[in-house]
Amino acid sequence: MFFELNDVLKNAIVNALENQEKRFFVDAQKGNLVEDDGSFSSDNERFYELPEWDSASGFSLMEEFVSDLHSPFARNDLQAVLRSGKGVFRGFKDVLKSYPLVERRWHFFKNRRLLIYVQEWYSSLLEMWGLEKSDFQTEELSDLVREDFVFREYNSAQDRISVLRCIDSSAKEFEEEFSAEFTCAVDFFWRSQFEKNADPDGFVCRSLDDEFVGCAVFSPCPENSKNAVFLAGLFVEKEYRGLGIANELFEMALSSLKEGGVRWVFVANSFVPDSLQGMLGRFGFKKIGSAYAASLNVQLNF
Repeated sequence: MFFELNDVLKNAIVNALENQEKRFFVDAQKGNLVEDDGSFSSDNERFYELPEWDSASGFSLMEEFVSDLHSPFARNDLQAVLRSGKGVFRGFKDVLKSYPLVERRWHFFKNRRLLIYVQEWYSSLLEMWGLEKSDFQTEELSDLVREDFVFREYNSAQDRISVLRCIDSSAKEFEEEFSAEFTCAVDFFWRSQFEKNADPDGFVCRSLDDEFVGCAVFSPCPENSKNAVFLAGLFVEKEYRGLGIANELFEMALSSLKEGGVRWVFVANSFVPDSLQGMLGRFGFKKIGSAYAASLNVQLNF
C-alpha cells in the first residue's frame, strides 16, 4: 500500500530512528507512525518497518561530523570523547553544551543526514511500488549561518578598527609555533595588504549582539583599476571558525564584485592557510605561480 512521505511523517521517522528503546512502524493506511506493542509486524502492505539505525550508525555520524569540523577547540574536545570508549553519547552532548554554535551546527548536520537517509529509504519503496522517485531538497548550511549572524557590506568608519584587531589576533596565533618576530612580520604583511586602500570593498560578519566575527575585503589592483581586485583580507575570529562563515563572506563578496563589473580576482599566496586554499579551489580559482586567480566572466561555483 502506497503512503505519502510528507514533512510531518518524515520528521516523526527521524525522531523515531534516534529512539533506541522503542520500535516503530509506518501505518500506510493512516499515514502515521505506530509504536510496536507486540501486535505489529512488517508486511510491506499496511505496516512498514523503519530503516535500521543503531548506536553504531550514530557513532559513525559523530565521527564524520568531527572529522570535518574546523573549530580547533571543539574538535579536540569531541575527539577526546570519541576516543574515550565509554559514555560517548552523553559525553558528546556535554561537550557540545560548551560550544553553542557548534552544537547548533551538529543538530543541523545530524538532522540533514537523517532526512536524507529516510528519503533514500522511501525512494527504495517508491521503486518497489513502481513509482517515480521524488525530488528532495534539504536546508543549506548557509541558511543556518544567516540566521545566527548578520552579514553586511564593509564600512570603514564602523569596521576598520575591528578588522585591524582581528588581523592582530590572527597573526598572534603563529607565536606559539614560531616566535614573536615572526608574528610581527605576518602582522605587518597582513596590515599592509589591508591598509593599501583606505576604503576597500567587501563584507563583514557580526553576531546578533554586534560582535565582530569576520570579514572579506578586496582592493583595486592597481589602485585605479575597475576590472581587477586582490584579496586584502579574509579573517574570521578563532572561536567562530568552522561554521561556514568564511565561505559565506567570500561568496557574497565575489557575487558583489561580479555585479559591479570586476573581471579578475587575485589572491597572493603568502601565508594562505590550507583551509583557504581548499575554498579557493571550490570557487574556481586557479593557482598561477605562487598566487591564485579567477575570472568572474566565467561561471564560478557560487
